[in-house]
Amino acid sequence: MPETRMTADDVLRIAAYQDRSPALEAMVIAYAYHRVAGDLSEYLGQACNNWYCYATWTSKAVGESLDLTPDSPFIEDFGRRLRVPRRLRRLFRATLLTLLGPSYQLGLALANRAIFLETASLAVNLWRNDTPDGFLRVSPESDLTPTPPEFLAGLLEPADPRYLRDAAQLLLEAREASDPEVRAELMFGANVALSAYEQKRAQRALELVLYRPVRWLTRGSWRSLRALVTRRPYAPFPLYSARHEDQPWLTRKLEELWAGLYTRHLFAVRTPLSDIRVGRPLTAPDGVDLDQAWAPIQDERVRKLAEEFITEDRDAATAGVANWVSYPDRMRFIVSYFRVYQTVAALYEVPFDQKLAAGLAEEMRLGLVPDAIGEMFDRDPSLPGIRRRLYRYPSESDADAFEMAHFDFEPFLEAIPFDRSAT
Repeated sequence: MPETRMTADDVLRIAAYQDRSPALEAMVIAYAYHRVAGDLSEYLGQACNNWYCYATWTSKAVGESLDLTPDSPFIEDFGRRLRVPRRLRRLFRATLLTLLGPSYQLGLALANRAIFLETASLAVNLWRNDTPDGFLRVSPESDLTPTPPEFLAGLLEPADPRYLRDAAQLLLEAREASDPEVRAELMFGANVALSAYEQKRAQRALELVLYRPVRWLTRGSWRSLRALVTRRPYAPFPLYSARHEDQPWLTRKLEELWAGLYTRHLFAVRTPLSDIRVGRPLTAPDGVDLDQAWAPIQDERVRKLAEEFITEDRDAATAGVANWVSYPDRMRFIVSYFRVYQTVAALYEVPFDQKLAAGLAEEMRLGLVPDAIGEMFDRDPSLPGIRRRLYRYPSESDADAFEMAHFDFEPFLEAIPFDRSAT
C-alpha cells in the first residue's frame, strides 16, 4: 500500500498513545521501524542494512515475548525449550507469570518505547533542511528536570549522546558517498553507534527483566508473604531494580547461574532467516562470504567505533555470549552480527503478513500528537530552551508495578538539539 514518509509527529503519536497492550505496542513499533528503514533506504539504497532494519525484527520479537496470554507463542516456545510436559504447561505458565511479575511487561515496554522515541526521532529528522536537527530523549538525568521518580531513574540508564551525533553524521556522509564500499562502511559505523546508545539505555531494564525471577525467589517472595500476613505493604521495586553488584551473595550467584543458562540455551536474536542462538558462535548465513564481511575497515572513525566493542580477531568477536546482561559482551556480539548480516536484504522485508501489516498501519494513526512538541522540529534547534510533554502507561494495580504505572512523564520528555559545531 502507498505510504507517506514517517514524521516526527508520527513518532510522537505512537509513543504517546495510552490504550494499547504492551505486546501490541511493540508490534506497532516494529512496523514503524520497518517504515523508517524503508524511508532511509530512499537516501541510502538497500545494498546494505540500516540500523532500523535490525530494530524492526528485534521489536517484533519483543512484542511476541510480551504476549503472556494462555495461547502465547512465547510461553509455548519457552516451555518447549525447557522440555516442560504438556500436562504441566498451565502450571508452568502460572509459575512463569509469578516469577516475571507485572514489571516484566511494563519495564520492557517502557524501554522499547523510550528507545523508539529517541532513535526514530533522529531518523525522521535526519535530512530536515539537509542537517540533523536533533532527537527526543526521556531525560530523568537532566539538570533541567525535577528529581525523577525512582522507577523512571531505575529503568533508563544514561547513555552518551555522542553516539547519536556520530550516527547522524555518518548517515549524512553515507548519503553523499558514491563508492558502494565507502557507503557500506559509513552505514555500518552508524549502526554500531546507534546500538551502543540504545543498548546502554536499555541496560537497567534488561537487568530488571532477566534478574527479576531470581530476586523474587530470594528476596521478594517472603516479603510478599509477610506483607500479606501483617498487612504492611512494602516497596518491591528497589529490590528488583538494584544493581547486580549490590545484591546479597546468594542472589548474585543465582543471578549469574540463571543468566548464563538463559543466554546459552534459551535466548535467540530474531532474523527473517532464522533465530540466532547467542550462546553459540555467530556463523554466516547462506550467501554471505565471511571473509569479505570481515574485510579490514578503512574509515578511521568507523574502525574506532567498532574497536570499542570488537577486535579484528574474528573468532573472538563472533564467539557465543556467556551472559546477555553484560553490556560489553552483548555489544561485541551485536557489532559482529551487524558486520556479518550487513548485506542480508531480507531484513528490509515487511515483518508481518499483509493483513496484520495493514492493521498495524491503522494502529499507527490512532491518538493525538502531544501539544508541546508537535511542531518542535519546525523551530531553529539552536534556540535556547527545551520543550517537554508527557506520555503515560497503562494503569496497573499490582504492588510491584504501582510506581511504574502511576507517574507523570511530563517533566522528562526533552527535545535535544545537536551541537552542530561538534559534527
